[in-house]
Amino acid sequence: MPSEQKRHEGRLRVNAPGEYCFVGKDDWAPCRLNDLSANGLSLDGKTSFYIGDKLEVRFMLEKRMIHLALEVTHLIGKKAGGRITRIEEADRQLIQEVINRELMSGKTFLS
Repeated sequence: MPSEQKRHEGRLRVNAPGEYCFVGKDDWAPCRLNDLSANGLSLDGKTSFYIGDKLEVRFMLEKRMIHLALEVTHLIGKKAGGRITRIEEADRQLIQEVINRELMSGKTFLS
């Protein structure tokens, strides 16, 4: 594992549609998920994000709607990465199960 790698859990690169809105708003916008772990994710959208932004994110994973809260911790262009601050434990477990299964099969990308 590279020394700059901060994550300790498994993660997958993904190319999956989702939606997001800023906490306290109800104007959902489309996004693409780029990276997923049980504790964080990255996404891109048409909006500029800033470190500290608090988002609601929802997406489908294995026929189940995952809904979580995300705090933006880093930016790369219009891509925002962050840590999950609220998620149902069953949803976190599903994410981890999918990641474990895909990594065990040798995949590092999920679409």
